[in-house]
Amino acid sequence: MKTRQFLILVTIAAFVTGCAIKAPNELVNARAAYQLASEDPAVKLVPAELHKAHEALDAAEQSFRMQPLSFKTRDLAYVAQRKAELAGALGAMAVDKASKDDANADFLKKQTELLQQGKQDLSDAEQRAAEAQAAMAAGKASKDKADAALQKQQEELLKQGKQALSESESRTAAAMAELAKLAAVKEEARGLVITLSGSVLFRSTESNLLPSARLKLSQVAKALLAVPARNLIVEGHTDSRGTKSYNQGLSQRRADAVRNYLVTKGYPVRRIQARGMGEGHALASNASPEGRANNRRVEIVIEREVLTSNR
Repeated sequence: MKTRQFLILVTIAAFVTGCAIKAPNELVNARAAYQLASEDPAVKLVPAELHKAHEALDAAEQSFRMQPLSFKTRDLAYVAQRKAELAGALGAMAVDKASKDDANADFLKKQTELLQQGKQDLSDAEQRAAEAQAAMAAGKASKDKADAALQKQQEELLKQGKQALSESESRTAAAMAELAKLAAVKEEARGLVITLSGSVLFRSTESNLLPSARLKLSQVAKALLAVPARNLIVEGHTDSRGTKSYNQGLSQRRADAVRNYLVTKGYPVRRIQARGMGEGHALASNASPEGRANNRRVEIVIEREVLTSNR
């Protein structure tokens, strides 16, 4: 009864497992050998051998569930097959011995041969299983070594990144300090604003850069190029003398002149815009010469970086 229940369980397990992964031939042969042995009446004379075959097949089934395609599963199935065949053979020999005393010598010889072959097969299977385990251990060691190398590489890249960031921050700080020496610099919501007096850059009512303006703008460009490229807006401003349309055009020409000069010094053209602001953004009253002088200016706005997420 227990044997029949076991076979039913094995059959069900084989069916369920087979739905996902086909059992190897060694396991199929082991199942068939055990079923044949368990149904042989002669095996009742050697229950211990049948029990060993049962345990071996159970071990193979368990390995198949855990590692269906491993060499270990195949080796255990082969051992189970051999043990089932051994049980059947021993049962047959037991019957033969019980009925024929004169066949005792042949029985002993066959039993010895089968036992020796079974032991040899078992030893070979155990050796192959040990070799498979050793290969797995070697593979794990290789993976651990690769993981360690990757971690070391990542740490080195992080270290280099921190060093590069530190150097970039140092260059930026030095560039900002240099800009502060060259012009008025202030932080606003739109970014860092560098204000250059119009009287330093242009003659009255003109948009051509003065020689002294070129020197100052060269120094400004050098400082700007020392930091990571950012978008710039060059804004031209005028006082209120003259018509609005004239002042608008003059402020645009002056903004273009500064922008073009910065481009000649190497600043990326795609990162600079020029805008004429006319007289509409006065810093001081246009009623006095001092106020008008403050309003005649060019502002270079270093825009803030805006982080956007990929969509």
